[in-house]
Amino acid sequence: MGRGKAGLTVVVIFLTSFLLSNNGFSQGKRGEDTVSFSGRIEDVSRDHKSIIVHGQRLSISQETKIVDQKGNRLRSDDLKTNLHVAVDAVPHPNGYIAKEVVLIKDRGV
Repeated sequence: MGRGKAGLTVVVIFLTSFLLSNNGFSQGKRGEDTVSFSGRIEDVSRDHKSIIVHGQRLSISQETKIVDQKGNRLRSDDLKTNLHVAVDAVPHPNGYIAKEVVLIKDRGV
């Protein structure tokens, strides 16, 4: 019986440490926080792989979800200077990587 309790204790400790260690079930790196902001697109790169909003460079990748306010999918070519957007992004050494860009046509003002 002592052997069974010892084995159960090891399993409980292992599972507890595994669940508390925040192992790889998230899409970002450890410590990455999504930031959200909105503003006017100040610049779009020629290849449409980055935009600048509020002076911050946002990289656009194939994984970036670009939609309008109704949720309709758009392409990176639809992002133009002076359009208003809402952005969810993660910090990156060269600015941010955009996770989602929502094109705002009706600001509800």
